[in-house]
Amino acid sequence: MIKNHRIALLIKLLSKYHHPVNSKEICEQLKIKPRTLREDITRSREDLEKYGVELISKHGVGYSLSILDEDKYYSLIKLLLKNEQRRHFVLPIQTPERVNYLIRTFLSADDYLKLDDIADEIYISRSTLNNCLKLVREEFKNYELELVSKPAYGIKISGDELNLRRAIARYFFYDDSYQQLILDDERENESRNTIRNILVEVLSENKIKLTDLGFQNLIIHLEIALMRISKTHYSPNISQEYQMLEKRAEYPIAKQLALLISQHLQIQLPELEIYFITIHLMGKRSFNHDNSFVITPEIEQLFNKIFHHIDEVFGLNLLDDFELYTLLALHFRPMLDRLTYKLNISNPMLDQIKEENIKAFEIALLAGQIIYQETGLEVNEAEIGYMAIHFALAIERQNTLHRKQNVIVVCASGTGSSQLLLYRIKQRFSDYLDQIQVVQLYELKNFNQRDFDFIISTVDIPFQTDIRILRVHYFMDNQDVIQMEQYFNRNQHDSDLIDKYFLPALFFTDLNSQERYSLIQEMCERIAEHQELESNFTQLVIEREQLSSTEFGNQIAFPHPIQHSGNRTFVSVAVLGKPVKWDKQMVRYIFMLNVRHDEHDSLQLLHESLTELMCDNQKLKQLEQNQTFDTLIKLLKQTVNEAEKNLQLHSFK
Repeated sequence: MIKNHRIALLIKLLSKYHHPVNSKEICEQLKIKPRTLREDITRSREDLEKYGVELISKHGVGYSLSILDEDKYYSLIKLLLKNEQRRHFVLPIQTPERVNYLIRTFLSADDYLKLDDIADEIYISRSTLNNCLKLVREEFKNYELELVSKPAYGIKISGDELNLRRAIARYFFYDDSYQQLILDDERENESRNTIRNILVEVLSENKIKLTDLGFQNLIIHLEIALMRISKTHYSPNISQEYQMLEKRAEYPIAKQLALLISQHLQIQLPELEIYFITIHLMGKRSFNHDNSFVITPEIEQLFNKIFHHIDEVFGLNLLDDFELYTLLALHFRPMLDRLTYKLNISNPMLDQIKEENIKAFEIALLAGQIIYQETGLEVNEAEIGYMAIHFALAIERQNTLHRKQNVIVVCASGTGSSQLLLYRIKQRFSDYLDQIQVVQLYELKNFNQRDFDFIISTVDIPFQTDIRILRVHYFMDNQDVIQMEQYFNRNQHDSDLIDKYFLPALFFTDLNSQERYSLIQEMCERIAEHQELESNFTQLVIEREQLSSTEFGNQIAFPHPIQHSGNRTFVSVAVLGKPVKWDKQMVRYIFMLNVRHDEHDSLQLLHESLTELMCDNQKLKQLEQNQTFDTLIKLLKQTVNEAEKNLQLHSFK
């Protein structure tokens, strides 16, 4: 293969002329020096001869092409055109582009590559190349692959065959531009259509459904398999772990699929390929409610632990949500197979899920932790995102129902009036009520109000209470009923929650750190000066950040502890003087939310309000221009009022 890009350009140049071209004209067009031209030609003569081409040099006349073998020369031209098209499209300029280019280069190579040749090819120095290679090695770690070097030979990629294919799929087949360049020739399109038709036939015959994405991914896997087999890139090494797959229901289907592909494409698929196909079928299968499936005791135990922890940490009881249980059961079967055999899936909705379903994503992260603790399988962000969708729907279902609330009744006119009022409340609002407690006015001041939502009172209460008060008449007229209905539907929220959860002392504009974890630590230390925190608070925030970056987009980060902490729910806000690189994005605004242990308030409106503010460029611009706590509170109250109206409309619908 012609590795020197300048020689490829030289051949293209000389092929246009029927007469020799002098070195001065060549050097001007290629923008090189005469010495470089001579060195390139000397190094490439042997390679050119393999393609039936000879470069003729006549002193004082110039250079010309001599075609020794027309067929070989035609093959060379096709190869050069394809390479030129590829180079024209992907010649890397920025570091991320260079890293991707190098990854693809190593995945494509049959043998060792010399670093000088690579640096030459993309016009960078060895020191720049070495810096890029550090990032390449980091990326390959995600696929359990590594770069190995051999003195005098160079560097090459090394790793398990299935992991190599995962990387090939990610960097060649899931990038539309490369897919066009690599796959779109007549022969490969023909084989793809053959694979597609065989796959449809086998799936239909065996009454198996794949998701649309799973169907396309399996076609890609089979194309990669055929490519690897045809080039004998690997030697089958069948472990006992793979042999266990023969017990799975997907194995005979994979065997049938492999047999038909072998017959139609005249290529023998080894036993290891049948195991690989089995793994893909297991990880991509789509189960419907109609499918008969059995929840194993292990999965049932896992679900119980997940739901128990969700209730414990988030105060959300999902045990009775049969639809969630069923959907998660259907989702877990292929997901656990994917995690077991390290089949990565993409989640194009991930950023949107994280931004629009904060609570659901946090619940899914907690579920991922439990899965890891119980199975040793690490759940990646894409899988977390798909689980979050199920939890978001469950939260939505709960929100459409009336949350039963706890109410204190204060009636100073005597037992009879109290009982009558109590009867009327129960008769009219039984669907809304969980606990109802009659308390005398004199008892109320020392009564523990923490587990109650609001007070219904027939008299004015002359002292401060911990919860809201609804003043009604003894006999509850129509206006009282309407007012009480609004209270139940609104779940006691209005813009007062801003004063409840935001404090001037927890608003910072003078943080000095320039790095994500340093900023988190500095912010936690500053909060601790004004708010009592648990000793491990900072560690809980960092632990959550390490699971999945809390950068939100819009120059915002939303760090928070991995679990409820302390005895106060609060939001601390920091506005940085200059944006700081968080993980992948720049961040200027930091919203740090802490939810206390045994929090009974529904924080839906708080979450919605924060999300709305963080998505509102105009409001953030106002905060940037006037970095004060008063500005923040003004903007938040506007946002809360808007969010509250949305919630009320939603409840009405």
